Amino acid sequence: MAYGVIPSGFELKRLPEILADIEAANIATFGPGVVQTPASPLGQLNGLHADLAASVWELALSVYQALDPDQSEGNNLDRVGKLRLLSRAPGESDIDFRQAITNAGRARIDMSDLSQALSALAGVTWVQTYVNDGDTADADGIAAHSVAVAVLGGDDDDIAQTVRAYVVPGIGTYGNTTVETTIEGFCRSIRIIRPAEVPVSIAVDVIARPDRNGCPPPSALAIAAGLADALTGTTRPRNGQDVTEYLIRQAIESRYPNIEVDEVRASIVPATPGAVPVDIAFFQIMVVSADRISITVA
Repeated sequence: MAYGVIPSGFELKRLPEILADIEAANIATFGPGVVQTPASPLGQLNGLHADLAASVWELALSVYQALDPDQSEGNNLDRVGKLRLLSRAPGESDIDFRQAITNAGRARIDMSDLSQALSALAGVTWVQTYVNDGDTADADGIAAHSVAVAVLGGDDDDIAQTVRAYVVPGIGTYGNTTVETTIEGFCRSIRIIRPAEVPVSIAVDVIARPDRNGCPPPSALAIAAGLADALTGTTRPRNGQDVTEYLIRQAIESRYPNIEVDEVRASIVPATPGAVPVDIAFFQIMVVSADRISITVA
């Protein structure tokens, strides 16, 4: 049987197996008549050596577990993350950071790593990464075989240096802001997307009903606050995403099952809300706040 690091993990060699191997080695060396019962001098030495060897095996297991992202915790997990050029985000739990390290449930390993690294930069509040693997520019204008990162907050130089660490030479970058980087004397221009924030006003007519337990529906103010929450922070629509009826309906009806969206109107401030969709360019991103949301309850 194989012990130590094996394809399925780490197989610990335990005290009985260690002692059996020592006794077998003694028989091979001294012959089958060697006396190594537990009370004999040789048996006592066998036990001492087996105990010491078992301690070493347990230490080896602890070292392995400390470097295994599925088993390490706390500071050990932070050290494992550094091997992947990843840093734990403020308040990020071991479970979430472990998923970022192992790319659990993530289709694009390279993009998830880059997003994690950018999100950890000081001042960064929102990140979206894009990749065009095709041979022609895509619908957003991203050039063939290029990567684009859209970032709110943070420092341009920090962002560009991070992008350079993950995007190898020969792969282009796309954006509306060009940052010159120099590493060990080698220069490279990195383009990043700094979306222009576009404030929008939203007016929604809804039909409210009591829920199945007879509880009253949320107030108009509560619905407006919930919609604003869904369209801000890490869940905010990406850059270039238009204001559509589907976007608003999904945000409201998924949060409030007893609310039905009847009509959606929107506009770019200061215009009066009108028919949707409202176009948002790829180098723009909508900004929504509760004070610019009007909810009319039927």
